[in-house]
Amino acid sequence: MLKQLIITILASVFVLTVNAQSDSDVLMTVGDDQVTVGEFKYIYEKNNGDKADYSKASLDEYIDLYTKFKLKVAKARDMKLDTIVSLQKELDGYRTQLANSFLTDREVVDKLMNEIVERKKQDVRVSHILVKVNARGPDDLKEKAEKKLLNLKQQLAEGKTFEELAKQYSDDKNTKNKGGDLGFITASLPDGFYELENAMYNLDVNEVSDPIETKLGLHIVKITEKRKARGMMEVAHIFKKVDKGKKGNIKSAKKTIDSIYVALQAGANFEKLASENSDDKTTKNKGGVLPKFGIAVYDLGFENAAYRLKNEGDYTAPILTAVGYHIIKKVGTPAPQTFSEIKLQFKDKLVRYDRYESAQSQMIEKVKSTSKFREKKNVLAQFTKTLDDSFYSYKWQPSAALSDDMLLSFGPNQVESLKDFAAYAKKQTRLRSQFDKSKPLNESVAVIYSEFVKEKAFEHEQANLETKYPEFRSLMREYQEGILLFEATKINVWDKANTDTVGLYSFYEQNKSKYIYEEQATIGKYIVNTTDKKTVKKIMKCAKKHDIEKTLKRFNKNGVEMVEYSEIEVEPGSKELLGLNFKKKSISEPLYDESNKKSLFKKVVKISPSRRKSLKEARGYVVADYQDQLERKWITNLRKQYPVKINDSVYKALTK
Repeated sequence: MLKQLIITILASVFVLTVNAQSDSDVLMTVGDDQVTVGEFKYIYEKNNGDKADYSKASLDEYIDLYTKFKLKVAKARDMKLDTIVSLQKELDGYRTQLANSFLTDREVVDKLMNEIVERKKQDVRVSHILVKVNARGPDDLKEKAEKKLLNLKQQLAEGKTFEELAKQYSDDKNTKNKGGDLGFITASLPDGFYELENAMYNLDVNEVSDPIETKLGLHIVKITEKRKARGMMEVAHIFKKVDKGKKGNIKSAKKTIDSIYVALQAGANFEKLASENSDDKTTKNKGGVLPKFGIAVYDLGFENAAYRLKNEGDYTAPILTAVGYHIIKKVGTPAPQTFSEIKLQFKDKLVRYDRYESAQSQMIEKVKSTSKFREKKNVLAQFTKTLDDSFYSYKWQPSAALSDDMLLSFGPNQVESLKDFAAYAKKQTRLRSQFDKSKPLNESVAVIYSEFVKEKAFEHEQANLETKYPEFRSLMREYQEGILLFEATKINVWDKANTDTVGLYSFYEQNKSKYIYEEQATIGKYIVNTTDKKTVKKIMKCAKKHDIEKTLKRFNKNGVEMVEYSEIEVEPGSKELLGLNFKKKSISEPLYDESNKKSLFKKVVKISPSRRKSLKEARGYVVADYQDQLERKWITNLRKQYPVKINDSVYKALTK
């Protein structure tokens, strides 16, 4: 665990990126290893943050640190530690973990996050016609719905309006009477509506989509307007509820809200008026402040009024919505979410969203198109013909007579045979058992084959990460160097300090004046099981004159434990000495705990003089100091073995 932690820290400290390696000038050499300006600048800035001022003192300190790192790695390679099979396997394990997350982040997550960031810059007004279909229903019902929508699209081409067709045919009861108008919408739409979102942002104004499937069914979509995104808004409001069922309620609410508005114009405090008059119980005691919101959250009249406010502190005249009257005050305009904030918000959820699956599929297609992907569907078809219903059972076994014919390949270096696919299908017991046995075998095999292609495409892309992404290549180099550094330091410093008993003893003898116990006080803690002050005073008087044995013998009688006692040793300045003097027999004032019927006082039992620690007592400290000495000597020898040369002109150019 310690080893993994240290390697992880080292890798994070010394990770490089392609952007940081733009300057190829050599800053220094450590033995035969060259360190470029780009490499050093990135590491320096990453680890110093705001303090990366490129002053001579700062650069000198950090270049020394990085030089020591490189010296140890050079020694590890000369020790042939990079040829040890167990360490190579360990690195392969790290690579697998890193490759999975790196590839997913770069090719899927970051793509989706950038897409959301861009789309949030625009609001889109959308109309739609919905034909409800169960997403898991029979394919023929989906085909029927698709034909219906294509027919409606044809009617649009023949002159019918979208609005009249929506009113007549849409299954969305909330919008059909409005001609299918959904109002303005912005990214990102909920899970299950990614294709609708794609249509929103990919279609032009007045353009109508082909049938689109969402979790509700199939739609055709028309874009009626696009505008710059309104973004987020923060407002406060004073609200007077309107009960339309009560006669005169509207007039009464209007009269009240108008009087509040007059008071505001006369200079009254908005927050005070909200707390005294607002019917919104969740906000009235917060100055009327509502949670930050975007478009399509509140009543459109409320939204439009809020977004018309220009300056913080501006407020509206009373407006009427479906629930009552409001006076709205602008509190602020929150800054748009950054890429990092959006990624933090969505990353863990994305794997469950339809947009993730879509982006992943696009990545697979991209890999196939750039890797000379080939497949032999006839080989798969011949294999499918040999199957029967047992394929759906966990007992199914591929035929031993299967050929090694190529089924697919990603270039010449990754060829997958029919046997490879059959072995994969055998492992997919759960997937095979989920198929309805009435499902044609060729369709079931196609689903498993699609998953096989996806897995192999990921393997291909992961295998080529170092070539495609210089930053991943650098990251893997740092992980490898971290493993090598750990092993070399373990052999030359840590293990040696723990096993070299003669050297450790000699080091202790030379430095034993460092390992001492400071002057210590032994404090006795007396817990008295009563808060009766007279009794406590008697016990304290006895404790001050006599040792603990006599005190306990006198007051703990007849099976009743009146006094409990414990001891601790502390150094000067300890909080345990609060209320005590650092001298023998000093006694504190009692503390009374009425709820638990207990009292506490403390006494300095003895003062122990300062003394030197034995090697056994100080072993942990001695080993740590001995390791530091061994490492310093090791570094000195490494500098002789692997000369360090700094390019002065390049170094001076870095200094500010």
